Amino acid sequence: MLALGKRVGNVVRLAEVVQVLIKHGFANVVHRAQLHEGIPARLLRGMHILDTPSGEPETQGKRLCAALMELGPTFVKFGQILSTRPDLVGNAVSESLQDLQDRVTAAPFEDIERVIVGELGKRPTALFARFERTPVAAASLSQVHRAALKDGTAVAVKVQRPGIERVIESDLSLMRRIAEWVAAHVEEIAWMDPVGVVDEFARSIARELDFTIEGRVIERFRANFAGTDEIFVPRVYEDLSARRVLTMEWVDGVRIDAISAYPERNCTPKAVANICCEMLCRQVFDHHLFHADPHPGNIFVTRDNQIAFLDYGMAGHVEHTDGIAFAELLQAIFREDADACIAAMLPLTMTGECENRAQLHHEIADYLAFEARAVVSGGNVGQGIKRMVDILRNNRLQLAPRFSLLLKALATVESVGHLLDPKMDMVPVIQPHVERLVAQRYSPARMMRDAESGLAAMIRLSRELPADLKELIGLLRKGQFRAQIRHEGVEPIAGALDRGSNRIAFGLITAALIVGSSLLMRMGAGVSHLGLAGYLGAGILGIVLLVSILRSKNY
Repeated sequence: MLALGKRVGNVVRLAEVVQVLIKHGFANVVHRAQLHEGIPARLLRGMHILDTPSGEPETQGKRLCAALMELGPTFVKFGQILSTRPDLVGNAVSESLQDLQDRVTAAPFEDIERVIVGELGKRPTALFARFERTPVAAASLSQVHRAALKDGTAVAVKVQRPGIERVIESDLSLMRRIAEWVAAHVEEIAWMDPVGVVDEFARSIARELDFTIEGRVIERFRANFAGTDEIFVPRVYEDLSARRVLTMEWVDGVRIDAISAYPERNCTPKAVANICCEMLCRQVFDHHLFHADPHPGNIFVTRDNQIAFLDYGMAGHVEHTDGIAFAELLQAIFREDADACIAAMLPLTMTGECENRAQLHHEIADYLAFEARAVVSGGNVGQGIKRMVDILRNNRLQLAPRFSLLLKALATVESVGHLLDPKMDMVPVIQPHVERLVAQRYSPARMMRDAESGLAAMIRLSRELPADLKELIGLLRKGQFRAQIRHEGVEPIAGALDRGSNRIAFGLITAALIVGSSLLMRMGAGVSHLGLAGYLGAGILGIVLLVSILRSKNY
């Protein structure tokens, strides 16, 4: 089998990844996954691959942050996605990855201007009355410039960094190769489906790179919160927006965590915390579209004391049924009902099934009995759910990605609330929404709609079934019906049988040579050269067989 270094197109970049991992204390990961195999020694600059421990999860997370930062924007974004997956990396590493700083040096204005001309057809001076050359914020994928329209309206212009798509495309190709290799060679990681994680990340970052998608998300938020006095959603100027340029209304306000420094705003931190929690509940349970990155830097309080969310590049979507399942999970936690917890949690996972349901029930029941009440009564709903996710991880169950984003948003808003009001309790805010959704599920109107949907599905099946049966019978008559059967776990047995048969053959040949040589030595006078050659061959084969057995350690 070709080593990883022989399979990737950009072996220089692979060598850089390996070097950075070793530098930050992940040499054992490199060693176990054999990531260094096939890389020319000159590219590793004398670094040693040692099988050393990676330390505690807390230090792992910090060192992983440093490694991802050094590897550049694609890996930083990947780390931010992993921060939403405590079901894969664990809570300690997930929390450390939330500290990843997506801050870079601003791109030169001339490069930004070329992007604007390429997308909108004109230079900024022709499109805007004023365009500030120095950005107000710069991140790995884009930077934001303040500008003014011809009528004087202040706007924010988000421009994609030049060449970033090529960098990401190259890194994604390498990351997928690494994921395929790790899935095949590291058993304890294979269950996490690393290839699927990378593919999900690729879809996520593709959406984030298309600013027209973010523009549509903002417009949906404007429609969802129309008439809500507490929330301000900026307007998008479609005629000044494109795939790599997004122009929106300027938000004049202060960061949510700095509101206490502006008493003249007549807006208390406690009130702001409650509004943020209430707005997230409405996004999830009513609108089914939520802001997935509501950290303090993305939430402002305007001069009119309205809450404004910024940066809609990371947004999540849940179906109505998903929202009900999540509400049922929260209700089960509040009621300390283990069976209801499992019934609500499994549909939120990738497979919807659990191999050891008894073990899962035991762990959840223990948590609800000894920990959940103290956690939830302390106002830490997000922490309570994180602990449930930890139990899922112990049982090798993955959350569906959309729920990972939802849990991240919930935990982030809750932490922001506690930052503003240490005594904030999210349960009274979220519980009415939970009870309303659960009640809706069992309302006569909802049950009637479910019955209608089920009946429609049965009718569709009854229409399609005759044609499917006719096709199947036709294949059987023609002898063209084929069934693919995959035997799992047979390869090790086949390999062992193959090695065993080879050794038996070696042994039989060696024995035959010894017997034959002995007969030749006894025939006639003097020493038989043919007999000596037979003894020599038997000795060599015997040594080869002995070495093979000793190296396998199966003796």
